[in-house]
Amino acid sequence: MVGVAEMDSSSAWRKRCISCLTPAKALFKKSDGDFIRLLDCASCGQPVDRYVECERSIIFMDMLLQDIAVYRHILFNADNFTPQFYMKLGVALLLSEGYVRWSSLSHAFSPTTGIKDNEVYLYIMCLLTAIEIGIFGAIIVLYFWMRSHNRSPLSPLYNGLLLGQYGRLANVAAIIWYQAPSLVFQALVHVFIIISSIQSTRAALNAGKRESSVVVVMAAVISTSSSYILQTPLIKMYESYYL
Repeated sequence: MVGVAEMDSSSAWRKRCISCLTPAKALFKKSDGDFIRLLDCASCGQPVDRYVECERSIIFMDMLLQDIAVYRHILFNADNFTPQFYMKLGVALLLSEGYVRWSSLSHAFSPTTGIKDNEVYLYIMCLLTAIEIGIFGAIIVLYFWMRSHNRSPLSPLYNGLLLGQYGRLANVAAIIWYQAPSLVFQALVHVFIIISSIQSTRAALNAGKRESSVVVVMAAVISTSSSYILQTPLIKMYESYYL
């Protein structure tokens, strides 16, 4: 006998169709065995979530290809992407980006400055990363919160903003392989991050492509500029008080 996959009352209607974001009670029907049948969306007629049957490698590949449907799957329907996952992702982003900036800073000055041997500079770079990502997210959240008339929950947007930053992790691999920062590679990573952020924002809020692009690019320019403007004063403040 085929039955609808069990869901408690607290999670009912939290699932979404990855094509049109229409709420759904379930993603599939499950038989007595391990066989499942995907359910179709009552609004658009497409499968509610085709990624239920996909391996993680396929999900990751579609993320690299910037398929908006896979972002919706992760933000609304994937049970393994818990709040703890986003907390760990946030910590990984801060440490990885901080390390990349610390490495870039140490290559910009002579070895006698001791930047490479002083981990405090790493903490400063992590702080700047947190400020940059915080300003970036605050601009996007504030804009869409003011734009929204029904004040819909913004938790998917918070998660989407972190998810859109995952491209920063690639910079660490580049530093390890090449032992020196590559400006071209870092520029490509920033472009990738902007595209990912546009897609994750659209996925979380069902916003238009043009509107999301303008807001994300504006937020990226302001947050990046603020981070680099603050870098020199923070370093000088530390050096004047503790060195």
